[in-house]
Amino acid sequence: MTDEWQPHTETEGVETSPAPSRKGPERAAAEYALLGLIAQTGSGEIHGYDLSRSFAEGALGRIIRLESGMLYHYLKKLARDGYITSRIERQSGRPDRQVHTLTADGDALLRMWIAAPVRSTREIRLEFLVKLYLARTVDPRHAVTLVTEQRSVMRTRAARLTEQLATPQPADADTSFGESVLRLRLTQTRAALDWLDTLPESRN
Repeated sequence: MTDEWQPHTETEGVETSPAPSRKGPERAAAEYALLGLIAQTGSGEIHGYDLSRSFAEGALGRIIRLESGMLYHYLKKLARDGYITSRIERQSGRPDRQVHTLTADGDALLRMWIAAPVRSTREIRLEFLVKLYLARTVDPRHAVTLVTEQRSVMRTRAARLTEQLATPQPADADTSFGESVLRLRLTQTRAALDWLDTLPESRN
């Protein structure tokens, strides 16, 4: 938003917002990105190499850099939890390769995650961008709904921050610093809202 744009590097331990999941632990945005990329395939199947290339060469790579080691780690995790199936494809004269397919549970989880706006401004730069990218490719109607709801969330957040700043507080150094933090958050939230207003989905 207000600082220089840098793609996010997806690693273990990255802080993420709670994501709707019926199985397993909280999931990283990269896992949903993988589900979305698999969902986009016309044949319903995709090789790991093609998934890796999407992060390296596609628009998604502007949001997340996903190393091959982590990519296959997430694929194994998604297969283990029943959101994708993976099989070995034999190739004559070439190394075998894995083919990945989205399951019904994986499709339901993906669509549920895409539909939910993020709750904090800092999540706009990673989770929301992944949601918007996938919504536009999986079903553009979801993108309009997502942007509409995200604008509502940001307006509510900006109003609450404004209210907090208007509330009288003791005049001390700690309070003064706290107000500076709130002003930064309000500035970032307003910037996020201004950016959301520029999206094509905001004009639908």
